[in-house]
Amino acid sequence: MTFTQSAKSISVMKTPIKTLIACCLIGSFSPAFAASTVDLTVKGLIVPSACTPSLSASTVDVGRVSVKDLNQDTKTQLTPTTLTLSVNCLSPTLFAMKATDNRADSSITVSEFGVGKTATGEHIGGYILLLDNAIADTATVLPIASVDNGTTWSRQWNDDAWATSVLLSIKAASGALIPIPAKDTQMALSVNPFINPAKNVTITEDTPIDGSATIEVKYL
Repeated sequence: MTFTQSAKSISVMKTPIKTLIACCLIGSFSPAFAASTVDLTVKGLIVPSACTPSLSASTVDVGRVSVKDLNQDTKTQLTPTTLTLSVNCLSPTLFAMKATDNRADSSITVSEFGVGKTATGEHIGGYILLLDNAIADTATVLPIASVDNGTTWSRQWNDDAWATSVLLSIKAASGALIPIPAKDTQMALSVNPFINPAKNVTITEDTPIDGSATIEVKYL
């Protein structure tokens, strides 16, 4: 009788233990509790100044180019033109410049701006832009370039083509590679046009050389 009662007692005690184990197992296989909200941050900066870019001339005319004067196997370099690129601000401002190729469908690389296509769709050629002799508020400054939207900067040398993928700014003639604010900045902008090798360009009619680019000021 005592044994029977003990057996019944053991049997009764098993039920809550099984229930507890089952609950634990269910809990262990349940997905982690997920947050039901997500945050969005909108940020920026309103600057008290404004800057206006300008060029000493808005058109570079390379004139009439005869097919017979083109190099057959190499690019034909046309006469370069040097313009003055100015950025004038209401007050000293941290700025950068970005160039956009409006004929990008006829360019080969981000450093060569396009000048259109032939009637058969061949790339005619292009031009590269070079910067030199930068002056800001009467002091000599140096062009610098950023490929990561202004996080880091490196020197933009006078034989480095201005690529559409970079931001350009200015730094002090000595010191760290970081942009400095300026009110009035001028620099020489050399436009260097070329025609692709004649063997790659089919010219059977008058074909316009039609390049276009936009220079935009961005505030840092």
